[in-house]
Amino acid sequence: MAHDTKRPAWAKVDDYGNLSATSPGESPATLTMTHIADLTTTRQRVTFPSGAKWVQLSYKLLPGATAVANQYAKACFNAASTADADGKLATTGAHVPVFQGDDLTFSFSDDNLCTVLDVITAQAVGAEKTILRVIAGVA
Repeated sequence: MAHDTKRPAWAKVDDYGNLSATSPGESPATLTMTHIADLTTTRQRVTFPSGAKWVQLSYKLLPGATAVANQYAKACFNAASTADADGKLATTGAHVPVFQGDDLTFSFSDDNLCTVLDVITAQAVGAEKTILRVIAGVA
């Protein structure tokens, strides 16, 4: 039986035939970071022109602030246009909900790196004080 030699770029075979795997989140990358203070229902776009191997989202209520009931952020990756992003952010299942207090990491394959992140809040914010931190490992 023939052995299938197709494997992901992050899976390597050493000199002894052992397979070692480094997940995309552990791949060497250049660190970049940005933050969005007081995220609202106005869509915000973060771009990674060379592509991100992984993206971490951290959404926090700032100390002393009062939370808005049922508030969360919506995020979508690699929208083809702003209209596409607006559609994804409005459609359940097409975006990722990010709840206050969440720290989420997303990894992307070498043939489909993350180039665009779009985010909004689910509802009007009012006096709530939040921060969305975006950390990414870019190629």
